[in-house]
Amino acid sequence: MSYAEPLMVKYLHDKGVRQGIPVSGTFELTQRCNFNCEMCYVHDCRQKTDPLSAKDWLSLAKQAKDAGTVFLLLTGGEPLLRDDFEEIYTALAKMGFLISINTNGSLIERYSKLFDELPPTRINVSLYGADNSAYKRLCGNEAFDKVLSSVKQMKLQGISMKFNAIFTPENISEYKKIADISKELCIPMMPTTYSYPPIRLGKGNDGRFSPEEAADYISLIDEYRFDKDFYQEKLKKLLLLPKGPEENTVRCRAGRAAFWITADGIMRPCGMMPEPDGRPLEVGFEKAWQQIKSETAKIRLPEECLACKYSGVCSVCAAMCKAETGDFGKVPQYICRMTKQLLTVAERSVCDNEN
Repeated sequence: MSYAEPLMVKYLHDKGVRQGIPVSGTFELTQRCNFNCEMCYVHDCRQKTDPLSAKDWLSLAKQAKDAGTVFLLLTGGEPLLRDDFEEIYTALAKMGFLISINTNGSLIERYSKLFDELPPTRINVSLYGADNSAYKRLCGNEAFDKVLSSVKQMKLQGISMKFNAIFTPENISEYKKIADISKELCIPMMPTTYSYPPIRLGKGNDGRFSPEEAADYISLIDEYRFDKDFYQEKLKKLLLLPKGPEENTVRCRAGRAAFWITADGIMRPCGMMPEPDGRPLEVGFEKAWQQIKSETAKIRLPEECLACKYSGVCSVCAAMCKAETGDFGKVPQYICRMTKQLLTVAERSVCDNEN
């Protein structure tokens, strides 16, 4: 199964981009986590307490609501680790936000009653493997059984669920089993084989796939989880090389209709971008948003990307450029190589299928 965004959500965000309204936001409630995944871009093992209180987050939420925010994603770290999570979540739900939660799934059961009374719009569970040993290998925590039990409980309660499946060299052997779990539980899965360099933590990401491996594996995963005819049509559309953007400005919603506030209260266009910064706790949400929006509008992606014949299918974004090269205006060669390999695999697959 795959996940498709509802048309109304797209409509509201498109309107937000046109009018400069922060339709959606992310609250990174903590950098703490009870897992220790090597590829994580935010988990800080040194952090023992959370810089922002529940009062801080709720003050920011009230201001965000006044500015036009409708959708709110609660993430971390592991947001359910906070002792005051129930207090924060309850207040946000009563403010009227449509709330989604990113979680590793190991602590969901403690909030079963809360989510039954105030259901989130969706719970996104990161699925790292198909048994306890795979979880131990990748996350340092044998939590698979607990996660699966929690997911099934939420399904019984009618909570909308989605799996975020992050594949690395440590768990790629599990891809069929993970896809089978998604299919058996009728829970859509969003797989990725690309890992952002964790520049926020000041460390490298040497353990990730090569660009070619990342392309090969995501193609293999999609081929396994999709119907053959659907998969082939998907590849044919990819090979049409649709026209790319006409301007080298930020293409996504980040800093245009969406914001991210880090665990220490810094506003950014998205969580994968280390800049620009806004300080909503110091200057107020609205002023910080205007600063972020203004600075995001000045960002220019590489001119080479704009002229590239693959620009219509390439997933390159401002965050990738900055994370991969340290500069918004430099070409991220990792993404170039990954895109070219995706197209090579697609062409080979379509050719083999037609012969």
